[in-house]
Amino acid sequence: MSPSNACWHLKVLGPPQLLGPDGQPQRCDGKLLAALAFLALEGQATRTQLAGLLWPDTPEAGARNNLVHLLRRAEAQWGAALVQIGDILRLAPIVTSDLHGEGEGELLRGVDWSAQPELQDWLLVQRERLNASRTARWRAQAQTLMDAGQLEDALGVTERLYHLNPASEDTLRRRMRLHYLLGRPAEALALYHEGAERLRTEFRTAPLPETQALARDIERGTALPPAAHTGTTPKSPLMNPTLVGREEQWARMEAAWAAGRGIVLSGPPGVGKTRLALDFLDAHGGGMRFQGRLGDAGLPYATHARTYRQVLEAYPHLNLDGAHLQELARILPHLGAPPAPIRDENEKFQFWQAKVQALQAAIAQGLRHMVFDDVQYMDDASIEAGGFVFAHLGWGDPAAPYRTIHIFRQGELSPFQQGLLDAMTAAGLVDLIEVGPLDEAATAQLVGQLQLPHRSGLAADLARYTGGNPLLLLEAARSLREAGDLPRLGGALPLPESAAQVTASRLARLSPAALQVARAAAVLGSDFDLELVAQVLGMPLLETAGAWEELEAAQVMRGSQFEHDLVAEVLLSSLSGAVRRLLHRTVARTLASGAAAPGRVARHWEAGGDAREAAPWFERAAQDAWSTYRTAEALAYGEAAATAYEAAGQPELAGAVRQRMAGGGTPM
Repeated sequence: MSPSNACWHLKVLGPPQLLGPDGQPQRCDGKLLAALAFLALEGQATRTQLAGLLWPDTPEAGARNNLVHLLRRAEAQWGAALVQIGDILRLAPIVTSDLHGEGEGELLRGVDWSAQPELQDWLLVQRERLNASRTARWRAQAQTLMDAGQLEDALGVTERLYHLNPASEDTLRRRMRLHYLLGRPAEALALYHEGAERLRTEFRTAPLPETQALARDIERGTALPPAAHTGTTPKSPLMNPTLVGREEQWARMEAAWAAGRGIVLSGPPGVGKTRLALDFLDAHGGGMRFQGRLGDAGLPYATHARTYRQVLEAYPHLNLDGAHLQELARILPHLGAPPAPIRDENEKFQFWQAKVQALQAAIAQGLRHMVFDDVQYMDDASIEAGGFVFAHLGWGDPAAPYRTIHIFRQGELSPFQQGLLDAMTAAGLVDLIEVGPLDEAATAQLVGQLQLPHRSGLAADLARYTGGNPLLLLEAARSLREAGDLPRLGGALPLPESAAQVTASRLARLSPAALQVARAAAVLGSDFDLELVAQVLGMPLLETAGAWEELEAAQVMRGSQFEHDLVAEVLLSSLSGAVRRLLHRTVARTLASGAAAPGRVARHWEAGGDAREAAPWFERAAQDAWSTYRTAEALAYGEAAATAYEAAGQPELAGAVRQRMAGGGTPM
């Protein structure tokens, strides 16, 4: 067999090695090792992508040239081409790796690329991905072996899980159970006390009630209940207390509702504005909830695209003519090719009139009650068009066949949004109702519904600790329920000092796969679903689905959104800046391959620190804004594109963009 077609083997689990056809190690380190490892793990890469990772401070042409020379020198050294060179780079078929076996070693153990932060961050993310995949696979293997009665083999697999994540309570319970079933109760209890101490010192919390109950059963020598067939975090008992302390706001909402005025709820995060609105809606026969989402601002009609997609999905047989459907195709591409770009106010009003007709038709078919949540995230174009729509639908008229509730965070409206709100309030079209923290009596009433372990004075302590904020109170209650026993009166509550810390302690209990999925969703920010998260992470869909179920069971996710914005904020704050930038770049690359709005792709490239990639996407976003007659957004995107070109060392392109913007956004 000639060297050119002999098999080469790349070991990436444990200390990295490249083995030649004779099985002997070959010299492979530095950038060459990084290139081979990247291709082995990612499958393929463009020249620009790989060159930029290896030579981040070198202009693109020079970096690409360096990469070609590196690979050609390696080919001359080994007498074999291990990388297929083209616009897309891949490992040659003669190269195998140990990625798909049962190896247990740490990915590229001992490798330190700290001098190249982006490469080091990529390695950290790849290690997390590998650990998440191993966790899912080894949990399934351990359960299968337990079911078959092969307890020693199951324990061996469970020990792999322990070394992968020593803080996992699911793994702790598996180890305890197996040692007990193998006739070693003392070892099982020793593991429990060791795990409890780790949780106390590292996370300032106690084992879950399930773990404590298992320890008590082992200590008493009782027969153990069957082991759970899932590695997900056990569901906390449902905490869905009745609404308390909102009698005054409810009465004001009833008055506005009867008078046909719009209801606007405002207050700080976590005080229960959405809960109040949805309970009120349910009491009046239900309706639909629409949302602004983080990332909508600055993307013309991003919120309306989501809103009208929901409307058409809920009412698929609306009586709309072809002209109106074509206008809606400007924001809903699945309806067909959009008409020519909007050139003046009359054409813009035609577009808005199509929205009026669509919503009017849905109202005629039964859409009578609507909640518009998180208005502070909505883009100005949707806000402006929404005002036009409801003005034409008789907003404020007691005889109007529909009612609306809008919700926003206090102090977070844009100047444009605040101006519209002030004008509508002054005109008597809406009632602005403030929602604040619960008073002491209402807080005590809420605490009484949560079925917490009994302790004298607990309600007063929680009221003082949370300041009457329902979200913080519920987060604290979850932490207390998981901790089990409470200290005696006068002792400190076993709680971190803020809602963010309470949430962080809950997130720390997640499996590596679930935490990875949650972080990717937080970086995506809006309009994500299970499939998109799986694409971003390169994770199998079924594996992602299992992690998603765990997040829902742990009350981190609800459907395709976070239980609360606070959860996403805590997840983002837990990421180092470098890892967050890497995830933003991965998100940008994923979105760019689909039909995402150019402005959204550009923002992720920008957040990822890649001005060169961000610049042309900002330019496309500017052209999209021009096409919908949104001059302010177009100019803002144009300036963002010019600034990015300058940051990328391309001042001539920056000047060309500014010239085009000054001329009215002529085509690229």
